[in-house]
Amino acid sequence: MQKLIVIGWLFLLALISGVVMGLSGKTLQAPLSIVHKLSAVACMVFMVIRISAAIRLFEGRSALLVTIVTFLVACSATLASGIVQSIPAHASPLWLNLHRFASAVAAIACAVAWRLIVIGMRK
Repeated sequence: MQKLIVIGWLFLLALISGVVMGLSGKTLQAPLSIVHKLSAVACMVFMVIRISAAIRLFEGRSALLVTIVTFLVACSATLASGIVQSIPAHASPLWLNLHRFASAVAAIACAVAWRLIVIGMRK
């Protein structure tokens, strides 16, 4: 359970640094970009390592399992669109909007999964 919380914190760090990077001026963009990309990659690495344990842990609760899978797919789409967006020759509003949409879906799925886990712990 503690390792899933680490994934949540890393995702939150990536999400917050991405939003701040989008709202900030050019002076803060480089340091925030480094934090954003490193926290996103660390989050994906932890998810890949922990996915089998998480699936086994929650296999009896189908709603939570669907939410976790949605989170993983949205995070993968966010990572892929972020990689394409960071290549200057391929950067476009389409990739940026896909990155933002996938990030929003991942954030919603993360919040729903957290809520389902908290409800499950109370029972």
